[in-house]
Amino acid sequence: MKKNLLFLFALFNLFAYSQVTVYEDSFETYPDFVISGITDGTNTWQVLDLDMLFTYTGGADPATWDNAGAAMAYQIFNPTTAGVTNATEGVGNETENRNFDPRTGSKYAAAWAGVPSTTGGATANEDWLISPVIDLSGVSGSALSVWVKSMSDTYGLERYRVGVFVGTGVPTLSTDFTIISGGTYLTAPYGTWAEYTASLSAYDGQSIRIGIKYETSDAYMFMVDDFKVTAATLGSDSFLASKFVVYPNPVNDIISISSDDVVFENISLTDINGRIIKETKTDSVTNYNLNISDLNSGVYFMKIKTTDGVLDKKIIKN
Repeated sequence: MKKNLLFLFALFNLFAYSQVTVYEDSFETYPDFVISGITDGTNTWQVLDLDMLFTYTGGADPATWDNAGAAMAYQIFNPTTAGVTNATEGVGNETENRNFDPRTGSKYAAAWAGVPSTTGGATANEDWLISPVIDLSGVSGSALSVWVKSMSDTYGLERYRVGVFVGTGVPTLSTDFTIISGGTYLTAPYGTWAEYTASLSAYDGQSIRIGIKYETSDAYMFMVDDFKVTAATLGSDSFLASKFVVYPNPVNDIISISSDDVVFENISLTDINGRIIKETKTDSVTNYNLNISDLNSGVYFMKIKTTDGVLDKKIIKN
């Protein structure tokens, strides 16, 4: 009897406290060196360049990769393709340290320091990397993990903040974000990647974007890799949700529903008034593409009936 109770307690813990990945990105699927329209066809990162400064380059002379030296917020940087080198070497009258290594894979999101204006313009970076919309409905105990690094310490460590934007719109100002990283800036180390973590539980049940702000003055390059949002599921509904991927969301035309081991039986969509506007039987499949191009823009609710239960999901149609 004791063994059975222990087993049931362990099973309860599995359902009540299992971690699920809500969203993760290592920036490997995006084109090299893009500075706007950072998309792989499924996920789109927004960028916000509020300082409008031209940027430094480094690690190669000349810098021949696309958008080198351009005014930008962030770009997808591939150091191998760029031909840059790690080094400690003399540059003018200084010794310059550089380390371009990604944390994982071959790419990361990079923010180059802006060249300070001498004509009354900006003298420091004010640049945002803004995540796709992250849907936290149906989860609890959500949290953020993201890894950061300074490419060099020669001109000072890179400074950053992390903020949250609530909703599915696109922020246009720094004041659109609620800063969650504290009252002062954080610094990214040189030579080794550091993990930044934060609770997002205050935003459970909402749709959000996460912004990473680069705000150094006259330094070098700030690096971001391995971005992840997780949640602790509470109850069987959220446990079932962890077995699904529903993407993209927001969606334009086709929304995909997939699972490794849960079989779909029926999918329906209702509007905000509860009216069923689309329904289809899925003939016991684990992957399905639903065409909603005929629907007006707005919020809809998807109900997925499976062999393991029923999952409800909020869908935003662009």
